[in-house]
Amino acid sequence: MLTSLTVKNFGLMDDCSAEFSPKLNIFTGETGAGKTLLIDALRFVLGDKITSSHLRDAQKPCVVEAVFELSKDFLANNEVFNEYKQDDERSFVIHRSFSPDKPHKIKINGFNLTVSELKSLGNTLIDFHGANEHQTLFESEYHIMILDRLSNFAELKEEYKAAFLTYSESLHELENLEKLASTREREIEILSSQVKELEQLPLSEDKFFETQSKLARLENSEKLYESVNSLLELLQNEEIGLTSTASKLFAPMEKLNDLDASTEKYGVMLTDLDENARNLTRLLSEYASSLEYDPEEAADIYRQNDIYYQLQRKYGPTIGDVERFYAETKIKYGTLCNLENNTSELNKETIRKKNKAFSLAKKLSEKRLKQSKILAKIIEEELKELGIKHVQFETRITECPLNKNGIDNVEFYISPNAGEELKPMAEIISSGEAARVMLALKKALINVDPVPVLIFDEIDAQIGGRLGTVTGKKLKELSKNHQVLLITHLPQIASFADRHFKVVKNVTGGKTSTSLEVLEKDLRVEELAKMMSGEKINETSIKHAREMLKTATDLNS
Repeated sequence: MLTSLTVKNFGLMDDCSAEFSPKLNIFTGETGAGKTLLIDALRFVLGDKITSSHLRDAQKPCVVEAVFELSKDFLANNEVFNEYKQDDERSFVIHRSFSPDKPHKIKINGFNLTVSELKSLGNTLIDFHGANEHQTLFESEYHIMILDRLSNFAELKEEYKAAFLTYSESLHELENLEKLASTREREIEILSSQVKELEQLPLSEDKFFETQSKLARLENSEKLYESVNSLLELLQNEEIGLTSTASKLFAPMEKLNDLDASTEKYGVMLTDLDENARNLTRLLSEYASSLEYDPEEAADIYRQNDIYYQLQRKYGPTIGDVERFYAETKIKYGTLCNLENNTSELNKETIRKKNKAFSLAKKLSEKRLKQSKILAKIIEEELKELGIKHVQFETRITECPLNKNGIDNVEFYISPNAGEELKPMAEIISSGEAARVMLALKKALINVDPVPVLIFDEIDAQIGGRLGTVTGKKLKELSKNHQVLLITHLPQIASFADRHFKVVKNVTGGKTSTSLEVLEKDLRVEELAKMMSGEKINETSIKHAREMLKTATDLNS
């Protein structure tokens, strides 16, 4: 539920705050007082656009803060909120501010988020029903969503979605194969040439770097040869070479060892030195031999390097990219070479998956058809109570090609007047009727609608006092399962409020501002009396107001 709202520097609201009932909250006030500003502020804090024209004072930021207390069940079904809470926390503070010359600030429990993320969260928290939202009543996609919520076949629908997804993937793959078939011969020729080109050399990075190393040695062979010969000269020179010098050290070392046994470890070290010097000499000699220039080997190294360069230029830039391109090309080449067999097998698989999806879609269709009759009965009963006495309502289900929702086109048809044929709602329904149909649908969905907060604007359009009482009663029933916020001009509806707010326009120091007052007891009676008789109230209007409150209480007891 929405527990509180704070609005600063928004429209006529300088600094306004409200704490809400978890049930039915009703806003009244004279025309132009700013009742819809509350709805606009809530829309803004949940992601709607704002411009500098909404700012009361352009030199100050506009700030709106909404606090929600969410149930455990709601959080379990909307796990995205877990990103913005700690442990068992269920309170969420959404803060949004706007300044014309500064970046927007959007936070939830102190965590930053984007406008799109905010909108996504907002759609799960509040369902707005105003003139614009009534347009969804005319959309077929909305009709099938309503019917599915009532049908209680979530498990079957998830099974269908999975089957349809696998069928769609197979169909997409089959379409790609069919596209390939039209250019098969030319593609095979191109791919064959690419495969041969890529198979000239091993494409592993180890082999590539080995070739690069050989090339570096080849290009520096003269310098390498000079360096290794210098080392060999210093090792093998009879007069100053390390090996000959080490050999001359053994005789004096033996004398030293004979005189002092503790120096024998030096003799071991000398032996190691001599062996290491001889091994180093042998290895350097072998390395010098490997540097001998072989024209054929050199040509092969240059050829390999050129090939690697060309492959990287065409399919790289790295040898890893070339290797991946080769793997993909090889698969594509094999697929094309076996296209007829692959297409045949995939076609069989696609048909099998389609049949499975179609079978599940038929089950969905059967359940929708059954539920559509129940929905028609509920809507007709609700609308008759709401003053559309001769209403006929029907959900028409027609078959369509397999899609994400199954095989059904669902559209609501209505005839609000006696003797008129049923037509799509978009063709005949008025704005006042749309508000009542929306209320009837919400009543039908009362136990399955997952959105915790419902906001109604213009729900009382084109209805009178008696229907106001009926509408108020239905809103009260709706508020048993949902928190409801409502703007109304009818005292009959206002009398059902669990919390009654009056939106007041004030003029102070030549400046107009809007504020909120919570009406209790006598103040509430006075407001209902004003709504009935105008600003001049009398004993009769006061008496009627008290009776109206009593009637509302009795109807819900």
